[in-house]
Amino acid sequence: MAKDPAVLLYTQDFLVGTMTMNYEQKGKYIHLLCLQHQKTKLTLKDLQTVLTEEDIDVFEKFPLNSDGFYYNIRMYEEAIKRKNYSESRRNNRSKKTSDLDVINLSKRYDETYDTTYVPHMENENENENEDVNIIVNETEIKNVNENVNVNKVQYNQVITNKDTKELIKHFDDLFSDV
Repeated sequence: MAKDPAVLLYTQDFLVGTMTMNYEQKGKYIHLLCLQHQKTKLTLKDLQTVLTEEDIDVFEKFPLNSDGFYYNIRMYEEAIKRKNYSESRRNNRSKKTSDLDVINLSKRYDETYDTTYVPHMENENENENEDVNIIVNETEIKNVNENVNVNKVQYNQVITNKDTKELIKHFDDLFSDV
């Protein structure tokens, strides 16, 4: 499983927690948070590479743990929450929809709307979006049909008032395919 490329950053908490830092220290702090997220833990060398003696406020944000590594506790907790959330979503997705369900749904859609059947998708994001697209397409088709019928009725009323049989026949031919 690939490393999660993101973690939540609560901007208000960041602004409040860095209120006494200057802009350079805030930059170093966010840099170290990102580094911790990527490496999971920081060494003293990691901190020394980024920080100077004047950056004591930033250094204090990364306490030494009993395992000999430095961690920002909040970053550690948020990364764990994000990992657990992603795993729960992955597990729920696999329980709800099997590959067979997606194939059957695709077949029903294809039979209804006469599109080209594709028995597999390129990635799981397309599988997630397929249900939404089907619902949107069904709604759009219904709306188009309703609009055509309304326009046909309105047009027939206007033409009937003009009493022009040729135009009625011409437009009836146009709407006969709908």
